[in-house]
Amino acid sequence: MRLSPSVFVLLIAGFSLVTFACDDSGAPVEVRTDFSASTVIVDHGETRELAVPDRDALLVILDGILTPQGAKRVEIDRVIDAEIYAGPSDPIGDPHWITRARVLNQQGHTLWTQRVNSLFQMLEFLNPVLEEFSPVEISLSQLYQVARQFYPELIQFAVKVPHRIDGAHLYILEVSDGEGNWERIAAFPIEELVEQAEPPQVDFEVEPLLETGPPRDRINVAIVGDGYTEFHRGAFEAHSEAVAERLMETSPFREHRDLFNISRVWTPSNEIGASFDCNHPEAASACEQDFRDTYFQTTFVIPALESEFGEVFGFDLEGVSDRVALPIRLARVFEAASLAHYDEIIFISNSRKRSGFAGAYVAVVTAFDPAEMDHFPDVAVHEVGHTLGLLGDEYNISGDACYYNEPDIPLPVNIDRVEDGELPRWSEWIAEDTPVPTPVSEDYANTVGAFEGAYNCDFLVRPVDRCMMRTSGHDFCPVCAEQMVRRFYSFVDPAPIETGPVVSVDRHQGVTIDLPIRDADDRYEVMWIVDDDVFATDQHSVEITPDQGLSSDGWLSVTALVRNQSDFLQTSDEATTSSLNFRLRLAD
Repeated sequence: MRLSPSVFVLLIAGFSLVTFACDDSGAPVEVRTDFSASTVIVDHGETRELAVPDRDALLVILDGILTPQGAKRVEIDRVIDAEIYAGPSDPIGDPHWITRARVLNQQGHTLWTQRVNSLFQMLEFLNPVLEEFSPVEISLSQLYQVARQFYPELIQFAVKVPHRIDGAHLYILEVSDGEGNWERIAAFPIEELVEQAEPPQVDFEVEPLLETGPPRDRINVAIVGDGYTEFHRGAFEAHSEAVAERLMETSPFREHRDLFNISRVWTPSNEIGASFDCNHPEAASACEQDFRDTYFQTTFVIPALESEFGEVFGFDLEGVSDRVALPIRLARVFEAASLAHYDEIIFISNSRKRSGFAGAYVAVVTAFDPAEMDHFPDVAVHEVGHTLGLLGDEYNISGDACYYNEPDIPLPVNIDRVEDGELPRWSEWIAEDTPVPTPVSEDYANTVGAFEGAYNCDFLVRPVDRCMMRTSGHDFCPVCAEQMVRRFYSFVDPAPIETGPVVSVDRHQGVTIDLPIRDADDRYEVMWIVDDDVFATDQHSVEITPDQGLSSDGWLSVTALVRNQSDFLQTSDEATTSSLNFRLRLAD
């Protein structure tokens, strides 16, 4: 993701000074950016390093409210002052998520914005399920009221609120109506959130599995477990290591390993397994379909609904897939993961009943084959494809609903609906001689095209026949891998923030701008633009002299573009480019 204007508001305001031997015979240089009205004076003989942006964030646990009339709003449950980071601002966002967060200043101008996952995404996702399985005589509003009454933590979700952005005044949440309009559902003064913040109420042991750099400049993956007793700690350690290793050996994670930190959080339970998980071949005859005393109360949803509310609502769920499991105590998940600075959460349930699910903000997988520890890590990577990559399922499974719900929830980037003669949204990847729709045959086994059947809908198409998002264990297809790389930069920038850019003025009134670059061979290219003309490429610094137009008569525009140029990206994308803009002139 690009380094957006609001990210740099603090950069110019917080220069730290390193003073060299000074010769007063040179003129100082004024430095401005397009992101701040302030001017910085860099004296002759001086070198200054720009301060890195402050991305500290509060973890806010929200109760999602759906009124009987269908209105959406939220209420604050808790504000946690954990060591987490909000990431760069994203003015474009990803249209698959229908909730938008913004930080405003007192004048109502947007300083920071991101799309966030929310309860309302889950509810809209359930709409086609309820419509398709007509025997389920319950409305979305009724289902919400059941959850609110009996499982209140299930309606909660978490947001990260960057509270130290210069000028930050108000945090707002908005929900899309599917027609291009945004409805405001919450507005919280930043100052009041800071006043409510409390330290985390848990103190679990966190152990790093992969460390490549400071958490504020990395994608932080937290692995948490449920249904592991103290006796089973060794199993959790083995399972978490297997998942971490499989994730990092899977492309494009493997090629971007330096962007990731991975930690596991030890959260012991009083009982083993998951609630209502008896329906599997290894279950003992004495297994009871009931709730287990686990820390996050992971529960298989369909058998739980039948057991708890089947008679009340007349549920008839025969033929409906019962493989979906999710942690009911969601707030506990977010708080435990915050100890590991989480950006992405992988949740392992110690149950032998197979499940993989990503509808509850986290990538959920059960440890269903511990004997070989081979298959379930692949399922975990598939679920990360949903939660981190925002990719959709490319399979059709009996017992699952067709998840097509446009315009309320836009389709993921790897799934499309095309009419005769049309190309799907990933047309840049399709060769001219590839037929659309594309037949399933060995001739096109490794070809990007438009294969029929995806999102459990026969009328939707997917990019390839075989992909991680269709069958766990395959590679991510080129379209999915491209999207995954784009999503990496929703958490970090192509240009690192471990250190800031350096500006210096020499004895000839020349200005040198030096950029930090990530240590990754040939992944990034740098292009310097001076007054709209390409000035230099493939170098980390430039020197601007009066010959290039540096004078006291007007501002000289200098822009550095740092772009991921890997083969994963078929086309240039703003999300994978950092744009650093300077304006310079000699001081009077």
